[in-house]
Amino acid sequence: MKKANKKLVEGLITKLSRCELFVFGSNLEGQHLGGAARIAYDNFGAVWGQGVGPQGQCYAIPTMHGPLSEIKPYVDEFLQYAKEHPMNRFLLTRVGCGIAGFKDEDMAQLFAEALDIPNIAVPVEWLPTMVYWCKPKDDEVLPPKVIDEKVLTSLCNDYKYSIGAGIVTPMPTVRVRYTFGDGKFAYANFGNYFFMGMNFYVIGTDDSWAPEHLQHIVLDYFRDECWDRGYCRKAIFAGVDTGLKDSKGEHIFTGDICHITRGGSEYHFPISAFGADRDRDEGRYAFVLDNHCLFPEQCDSITVEGNVFADADIDDFPDTIAARCFQFLFPNGMR
Repeated sequence: MKKANKKLVEGLITKLSRCELFVFGSNLEGQHLGGAARIAYDNFGAVWGQGVGPQGQCYAIPTMHGPLSEIKPYVDEFLQYAKEHPMNRFLLTRVGCGIAGFKDEDMAQLFAEALDIPNIAVPVEWLPTMVYWCKPKDDEVLPPKVIDEKVLTSLCNDYKYSIGAGIVTPMPTVRVRYTFGDGKFAYANFGNYFFMGMNFYVIGTDDSWAPEHLQHIVLDYFRDECWDRGYCRKAIFAGVDTGLKDSKGEHIFTGDICHITRGGSEYHFPISAFGADRDRDEGRYAFVLDNHCLFPEQCDSITVEGNVFADADIDDFPDTIAARCFQFLFPNGMR
């Protein structure tokens, strides 16, 4: 499946998806007589007499009333508006570089911050200047110390636009494991999955997924067609890579069943499931037991032997990993 570049605006814009807004240069009087303003008026709902801000399926930035210093406040208002409407995609045209007569490099400098706002697509002609003027930043986004379904759901919501549009932007690195209930496990990096309620979905571009594609879920969650993003399938969330390794060097995921020893002998729960304890000790990964936790550093050895999702069924109501870990430890209920 071909993937569109949703960060760049190239060529003439003739149609918009439901989430997209056409951003054009105007005058304070809102007389949309020519250029991109006329396109906005004829096609995308620009309002005659309104020269500033959102209208119809577009956004007006006045550029005809003075020098760059007097235009900048309106640019800043637009950038803030885009941040406050993260599920809209703003298609920025070469504002001010037509009838207003400004140079591309001067206007691009005003909009340099747009490169760091995922839901603004910028003119391809402005890209070199914007890259030059964009303030350097640390691209590394550290994930939370301990991650369970609730934390991951919140992260997905924070990066919802970037996930839905497939925008390449700095994100936390959170690798997860999942299954379709067929006894096989696969892995996905953050940006290619999301939670909707208790249900977990993965996004992929393998055309074999097409028959299972859930377009109504995409529309409900992202509120956009997400053109060329890929296929969405329901899966079973089967744990997050904790960054820890067992005694054989294997990665430990939440939901893993491990054989543990302590004090040179088997612990009294020698086979235990690994989870995230966020209620005690400010949150740590641990073997969550009956009324206490056992932390990895307290063990002499840890060996992954399986996981609590080995017999998971895609049609079952989803359980949290914590619930599955307790069910594994006490199959007949708490004791």
